[in-house]
Amino acid sequence: MCGWVGKILRVDLTSGKMAETPTSDYAPKLIGGRGIGAMIYWEEVSPDCDAFDPGNALIIMTGPATGTLAPAASRFSITNKSPVPIDQCYTFSVTGGHWGPYLKFAGYDGIVIKGKASRPVYLWIHDGEVEIRSAVRLWGMTTRNTYLELNMLHGQKTRALVIGPAGENLCREAVVGTDGDHATGTGGAGAVMGSKNLKAIAVSGTGAVKVARPKELIVLAWYYFRLLNRKPGEAEYPAFTKSLTYYMYSQRNPEMPAAPETFFKNKGLDDPISLMAEPVREGRLKLKWAGCHACPVCCKLSWQSQDADVPSGAGKCNGMKSWPAYERAEYQKIVGIPSIWFNRYIEDLGLSITNTCGYRFNLFFELVKLGILTGENTGVPIDKPWSLEFIKGILEMIAYRRGIGDMLAEGQERFLKKLSDENPAVRPLYEKAIWRPGYYVHRSTGGARPAGPVSALIEAAEAKKTANRVTGNFGNKSGMRLAGLTPEQQKELRKRGNLKYFGAENATDLPGEPKTWKHKVHTAIVCQNLSAAMDCVPMCGWAGAPPLYSRYTADKMGDAAQGAEVYSAVTGIETSHDQMIEAMDAILDIERCILVREGRRREHDTYPDSLYEQESWKWTSKEEFQKAMDDYYRAKGWDPKTGIPRKSTLEKRGLRRIASEMETKYGAAIPLQENPPFPVVGAKQR
Repeated sequence: MCGWVGKILRVDLTSGKMAETPTSDYAPKLIGGRGIGAMIYWEEVSPDCDAFDPGNALIIMTGPATGTLAPAASRFSITNKSPVPIDQCYTFSVTGGHWGPYLKFAGYDGIVIKGKASRPVYLWIHDGEVEIRSAVRLWGMTTRNTYLELNMLHGQKTRALVIGPAGENLCREAVVGTDGDHATGTGGAGAVMGSKNLKAIAVSGTGAVKVARPKELIVLAWYYFRLLNRKPGEAEYPAFTKSLTYYMYSQRNPEMPAAPETFFKNKGLDDPISLMAEPVREGRLKLKWAGCHACPVCCKLSWQSQDADVPSGAGKCNGMKSWPAYERAEYQKIVGIPSIWFNRYIEDLGLSITNTCGYRFNLFFELVKLGILTGENTGVPIDKPWSLEFIKGILEMIAYRRGIGDMLAEGQERFLKKLSDENPAVRPLYEKAIWRPGYYVHRSTGGARPAGPVSALIEAAEAKKTANRVTGNFGNKSGMRLAGLTPEQQKELRKRGNLKYFGAENATDLPGEPKTWKHKVHTAIVCQNLSAAMDCVPMCGWAGAPPLYSRYTADKMGDAAQGAEVYSAVTGIETSHDQMIEAMDAILDIERCILVREGRRREHDTYPDSLYEQESWKWTSKEEFQKAMDDYYRAKGWDPKTGIPRKSTLEKRGLRRIASEMETKYGAAIPLQENPPFPVVGAKQR
């Protein structure tokens, strides 16, 4: 099996027993990563299992391209039952860095961890050898100090997944971190890891991943590199300190104007990179590009500091973008040096930067206005917002569960619900923050995003109850603004892209034209499947996602076939783009069946009525949206009344075992039909 090293490690921390299962039990049918993780979750985690029970599995899976030269294929998925929502549920998170490739170099494609150790431990995996070692002296360390300690113990080439104090103290939204600046997001994997008394998973190895057609993979890597990237230079950009900001924003942000300073000025901000310019000129900061394994873009800026007031660190593309985002949420201005410390504290404590920045501080100030949070009951200087003392005080209060931080550590939903039950004045905050109690949807901008029809369908129908990635990634990319094009040129480009990728010129809404639901169901499904393929092959959502558009081609068009082409070159299983997209149907069906088993139904796939009252949603109505949802369910092969996948759909996609259980427990809408061969399993070998 090219692309794989052939083994999945299974660890029972309660008994200390370890075993191995062949990767071929799941691949190539489920492609890899997210797909294999979902199937193992279905098999291993019961719907009534609590997230902090020893029976909850922490499932870590790479993809077939992980550890190869495939562009930006460093990523791996972590799947578990999430402790975040009140109605605990399946979730996965996909992260990058170097840990995933090193796991494969160490001899394993994935790890399934269950049970609970009697005392703190960590896993040490090296060239097929696995040890459960004591982590008593690591317990209580920050993530950064844990990395350093493990490097001292096992060598500088060791890579580690670690949790910080937040994970140890079961802060429900704690993250698992790696490489100092990558983390699992909002699903609470760090808390699950902490509940198992597992501090870290350190890996190192001298192995390699066999590739079926290495020359073809090298050509593909260069081809997609050229579609994605040119390093900013003086001829194209004003100066280095400006060019990085411009590069980050113009690639990902549709609001980005021609000049980056204009963008920040309009937001009432200083350019955060420009604030580094003076210490760089004086030699107090040294900047360099960095990136994940095999990254064609290297979107991370790292800096070494000679200044006692500025910590060394790094910022990825999304991290760099988050600096000015604080001000957009009406926070006190914290760009520049304070924001570097802000990110450092969050990373060291093992908190989720998405949740901490996304709602905690905004919520904090709202509750201060209501008199619920005070300097006395928090122990932080509320009269000095965004001072280092203030930032550190709040974050440590949460991570160590001190005082009212014990409630904050329970997560947004539980915290607000408890307060609103006790104080009616908090109820509006709770209703604003929680669209559907028990079903938290991970939204990229917070609040009611003025999403177009594609994102609306995707977020309502497929966004999970907690931190699954927003699968509108490709819908957003289809509207990416390319610098230097007039509005009319952008419109024409969108038409060509819509026709090429989705089959109709108005498959996504065109600038200046009325919004409509026409073609949106098909487009939404294609976007979802593309996003799932990213998580299975895998491909980075920031740098390695198939570029639908490119500023570096004559016609400005990109190429969406990256996943299938890379998969074919790595594994030797000849797979077309259409086959890869079709193969994702089965994986999304598995995830839907998991959620059905855990209580999700059609009535949960909706938006609050207040959404349709917003100006940005006046183009449609709740009735029209529900009709589009009906069409979406039918296209997916799910029962429109319940949202449950039909037995015939599951059978057709090769999921007989799941179909049988779903029929037994939930009924079948349509009798069994003949199932065609699974699209990838039946592919020819070259």
